[in-house]
Amino acid sequence: MKRFITYFDLLGYRNFLTNNDSELHHRVITQMYTQIDSALNETGKYKQLPNGVFVNDLTNKKVSFANYSDTIILWTESDSQEEFDSILNATYECNWRMNGFHFPVRGVLIYDELFDMNYSGKEGGYHINTFYGKGLINAHDKAESQQWAGMFLDKSVFDKVKLDDNVRNKCIDYSVPFKAGKSEEFAFRLGQNVNEESFRNVSSHIEENFKRHNKWEDIPSLKEKLQNTINFLEYLINK
Repeated sequence: MKRFITYFDLLGYRNFLTNNDSELHHRVITQMYTQIDSALNETGKYKQLPNGVFVNDLTNKKVSFANYSDTIILWTESDSQEEFDSILNATYECNWRMNGFHFPVRGVLIYDELFDMNYSGKEGGYHINTFYGKGLINAHDKAESQQWAGMFLDKSVFDKVKLDDNVRNKCIDYSVPFKAGKSEEFAFRLGQNVNEESFRNVSSHIEENFKRHNKWEDIPSLKEKLQNTINFLEYLINK
């Protein structure tokens, strides 16, 4: 069936794993899950665990989440307007949280085929949790071909939903940089109300984000991705 799918990957993940110890891996990945949980928490409510720690209450969330290696997938169960709004909001939140403050990512929100299969054997130790469908291939290709840290809303979603104020609030028309050149897309904003001061602050965070945890390589393609990301943030000033 067709549904809304957000697919994004972590830039510099191989270097992050190679150049750091497992203790740091665990800490950073745990922080990443916290960022994504916060993006999925539409109600803003929290619940307390038995150990006293408060976590995001995702009891009634409309968007599912899976992660394997450097790939993260969000998806809806249906193609309703309500669930589109939920995944649009979650993708917007993931984009500015991850790219601004945690781990650079690039990705896309599309409307396409996705099937999931979950099974646990009664004897234990046997689990199936898999995804398949043309949507994964299309989303992967669109994500991997981008030449920045950012996300965009693919025009395929408008086969099902309208271009409304919620979309225009979260996204902006922009010439998104791809390896093969630029393409006019609806790019997810890196936050709201960007001005000269916030541009300086956030651009500094973005550069630090690219280089933190020994992810950086002094190579032209990575420098280009960083510069393209900064250029987009600058484009958002007063827009």
